[in-house]
Amino acid sequence: MRMRRKFIGRPARGERRLPMTPSTRTAAGSPWAFTLIELLIVVAIIAILAVIVIPNLLEAQTRAKAARARADLRTIATAIEAYKTDTNKYPTMLEPGFAGGVTPLAGSDLKWWYTPDALSTPIAYVSSADLRCPFGGDIARSGDFPDRIWRRFSYENIAELSRKAEKYSILKPKYGVDQHPLERIGEWRILCIGPDRGWNPMVQYDPSNGTVSTGNLMRSQVDPIGGAFY
Repeated sequence: MRMRRKFIGRPARGERRLPMTPSTRTAAGSPWAFTLIELLIVVAIIAILAVIVIPNLLEAQTRAKAARARADLRTIATAIEAYKTDTNKYPTMLEPGFAGGVTPLAGSDLKWWYTPDALSTPIAYVSSADLRCPFGGDIARSGDFPDRIWRRFSYENIAELSRKAEKYSILKPKYGVDQHPLERIGEWRILCIGPDRGWNPMVQYDPSNGTVSTGNLMRSQVDPIGGAFY
């Protein structure tokens, strides 16, 4: 039996001709493909949308991280005060015999510049002391402290630092008795690297200066929003 040959776009005898649509026309070889100009226009539109949308997404992400950092600061502050209620003292920064830390403070035993383990063990005032800054930790000190504690929220026991300032001059400009740190800051301070990912404990992060602006997110015993430290 001789087979009847069929051609694309030409119906065989007795077959019904289908109405031409973009898909059938393209299959039949008609010029329905995009031209180079049309493709360039589509790419340009996508690029414009990306320029508009991506910065807004990044800003929203930064705002969400800042809100999370503030919430964690409140959690840590509550834990510190609960610890004080139970023990009649604030968590210490000291670890006898600690050999790490920055060189100018060698021999000071100042280890817990970051949320101390005492807040989670043996009593869990927080579920874990390993609360990490959403924007990253004090990476410049990654080689000075063990167990990556530099990624945690920073912690300062102001009374201890004020006493250490009598021996270690590097502490005097901030914590020396003549600077009245207990009156200005209170018994403790906690902070987190800001969106610019720079260590700048002298400046409180303020989103009104730009979502990604200089400063750290801070909180102290006497100043919940951390705006009056130095």
